[in-house]
Amino acid sequence: MARSSTVLDEAEVERMIARMAHEILERLQRVQSLKSNPLSVIGIRTGGVWLGRRLCERLVEYAKLEIAFSEVSISSFRDDRPRTAVVDAVGIDQRLPVEQGVVILVDDVIQSGRTARAALEAILSSYRPELIQLAVLVDRGHRELPICPDYVGKNLPSALSEYVAVTPHGVTIHRA
Repeated sequence: MARSSTVLDEAEVERMIARMAHEILERLQRVQSLKSNPLSVIGIRTGGVWLGRRLCERLVEYAKLEIAFSEVSISSFRDDRPRTAVVDAVGIDQRLPVEQGVVILVDDVIQSGRTARAALEAILSSYRPELIQLAVLVDRGHRELPICPDYVGKNLPSALSEYVAVTPHGVTIHRA
């Protein structure tokens, strides 16, 4: 019998997004110089897109700066799936000021680190940002690669047999 339990509700998710936005701006310590080194937020398809949009909205609200948002497709950069002969489009808006800028890469959950690695490879295949930082709402642990997020909403140690579902309405763990 499968069981599920809500770990974070919608209000808690919103508070975590707000806290992460403040933390990003504090840690970058460049709010004034972001005009010369623009800040971009890139959400990893699919789970990181809604979170990246929300985080970008908060950053714009708090920093009072124009901050670009885009999303990245990593399907051709996965190392845990067969390579395709034709490389998919990376999916980053070409107008995004990524070159020599600061990029906040966003995903909903990090576990093995393979999705983040694929996203980094996708971005670096076309751009050379000054700085890339990783923001995730949930860190499950279980890393297979030495990738550590810079900003974490919640550390949520969980068994590999469990599934963590993240939506704008909350975070739920599903247990077998």
